[in-house]
Amino acid sequence: MSRHVLVPVDGSPHSFGGLEYCLRSFPDATVTTAYVVDPAADHEATVGSTTSAEDAAEAHGERVLERTVEYADGRDREVETVLRTGTPHTELLAVANTDVDHVVIGSHGESPLVRPFLGRVSEAVVRRAPVTTTIVHEPATAVRERELPGTVLVPLDGSEQATAALEYALETFPEAEFTAFHALELPFDRPQEEVEGTYLEAILDDRERRAEEIFDAARALADEYGVALETATDNESPSNAVVDYADANDFDQVIMGSHGRSLAARLFTGSVAERVARRSPRTVTLVRGAPTEV
Repeated sequence: MSRHVLVPVDGSPHSFGGLEYCLRSFPDATVTTAYVVDPAADHEATVGSTTSAEDAAEAHGERVLERTVEYADGRDREVETVLRTGTPHTELLAVANTDVDHVVIGSHGESPLVRPFLGRVSEAVVRRAPVTTTIVHEPATAVRERELPGTVLVPLDGSEQATAALEYALETFPEAEFTAFHALELPFDRPQEEVEGTYLEAILDDRERRAEEIFDAARALADEYGVALETATDNESPSNAVVDYADANDFDQVIMGSHGRSLAARLFTGSVAERVARRSPRTVTLVRGAPTEV
């Protein structure tokens, strides 16, 4: 269960989408909103003003943070605020390395990049944050229309990280509707009727048997939480399968495993998780669970 959530903001609709998701999803957590003034950015002071460009940027940051306080107050919540100066992702990661145990960030901010790509700062934070990270791909107006936690897709591959993600989802959102998903990743693209009776049938049977073993373990875990669990498979590669299935079935969010707290985990997310985080039109949570000793 998340206890202290960091929400980076820059005034963009997607950054407030992150705040909206956070306030609705973690009602008991301490929430800190953070704005970073970037001295390297091309800040311009107002024409005719005696205020320096950096002072103007700092004032803008303070106004954005004030808006987050007002936004939370309108939902009967309180937020703490942090204003820092420096390289945005470096400063945000420094805050994340304190007592923060979850980061919720908009997929892109005041940048020309739009879905399906993450913004430059979001990408760096997702790759290097040492804690569970949620990427919100919708602006606040769209997030408000969702009945969170809603329907949750949990991709499973039999790994400890995936199991940790499922346990996180079941514990955090017991009222959600869950579907455990496994990509068969078949090495061929043929209809099932064309596979029957050929050597490929053995491959299909093996992949389906593996999927059922993963689902049996997932159902057992869900039973411990008293939660019903639907299951689904797809033949595509994992990242494509997860994104396409979530989109086609209008899931409200995807919760999946990433790496643990090893050195590698602090530098890179898993390739599948990273691709899903980049391409998904839905909110994606990457759970840093099942730590690996280094």
